[in-house]
Amino acid sequence: MDVRQVSFADSSFLNALIRLLHIRPLALQGPLPHQLHRLMEMTGALSLFDIRDPTRPAR
Repeated sequence: MDVRQVSFADSSFLNALIRLLHIRPLALQGPLPHQLHRLMEMTGALSLFDIRDPTRPAR
């Protein structure tokens, strides 16, 4: 799912992403917008997702 243009994300948005993740494999196309990254980082959800960011080197 391409989330590069997400300008606002709250707990409802994050909940929807997590629900989708439980239904089917889900990768997020980045780079993640700062606010979404911060939300996912603060809630511990960042590690749940495969984030594909072509601007970052592979781990």
